[in-house]
Amino acid sequence: MTNPPTFVLRFERVTRALQILTMHPDGLPLGRLAAELETDEKTLREEIIAFYRADISPAFEAGSYRQVRIEFLGADGEPDEVEPAEAEIVRASTDQPAAEIGVVHTAPAELADIYRAGQALLSLEPENNVLDGALKALGETMLQGIRPMDDHWKAELAGTLLGAVHRRHRVRIDYSPVWRDECREHVVAPYRLLRTRRGWELDAGVSPDGRVIGTFLLTGIRDAVVLDETFERSDDLDEAMAENRRELAVDVVVPQDARWVVDRFAESSEVLDEDEESVKLRARLLPPVDQRLGILLLVAGPLAFVTDPPHLADAGRTLARELLDHYRRC
Repeated sequence: MTNPPTFVLRFERVTRALQILTMHPDGLPLGRLAAELETDEKTLREEIIAFYRADISPAFEAGSYRQVRIEFLGADGEPDEVEPAEAEIVRASTDQPAAEIGVVHTAPAELADIYRAGQALLSLEPENNVLDGALKALGETMLQGIRPMDDHWKAELAGTLLGAVHRRHRVRIDYSPVWRDECREHVVAPYRLLRTRRGWELDAGVSPDGRVIGTFLLTGIRDAVVLDETFERSDDLDEAMAENRRELAVDVVVPQDARWVVDRFAESSEVLDEDEESVKLRARLLPPVDQRLGILLLVAGPLAFVTDPPHLADAGRTLARELLDHYRRC
């Protein structure tokens, strides 16, 4: 296999920059992007310009790295003949909205079609280990949380939502959260669709002005209708979305055989103490923390409990009472 040219290896930071920019349709100030990548604005600007001016060997399939284009914009966000050396804002644009730097990705629905076709072929060639490995990798990464074998329509849903994000159209969804067995209707302003360790997630404005932000798992969306109504993105939207995904550290004790539950519901965790029977972990949870923590404690069992912060000590009992009241009314 041909090794990548040396200069491509040097531009790993550029690929990371493009991955960030694909989640910000309006672009980002170059200084802010540089700070996020822990470098200075001048260095990042030079690397981006050099990357797009460089000649890449055809043997390295340069096309896969050029699916995402870079636009240099003025302070007003308009590409008014701004020189790259003077531009204040940088934006990623592509003819394939689902493309990411480094790999040419198709839309989620098309990925699911490929997955189903691959499974059909695998049934005819059960000893095809290469195909089997590729399908497992696809199912555990890009299609995680969509379940293309028995729930193919959710892949199509991901493509529909991605289109609504780019066109800035509101969407009416019927949603069932993980911690409550009931479906509620929401009219949301879809801001971004991203893939996390839980699968595909939608960050969206849930209040009329769009300033209250919620996160919806695609696996919980029962129905979605794109509306004619459009929305605007506020200037501080990126900060609001970052706050919506701000993690809270919670110290929790669970039995040793239930530590997988923490890994399931927490973004990350670290061991503080343990013995043969139990383990104390510092779990970092995303909002809504009380509901996530509640279901974590219920699944982990009666021997699981919170040690800090104190105000979340009753999260499991609170959620249990809510579920019990709900089922009594059913």
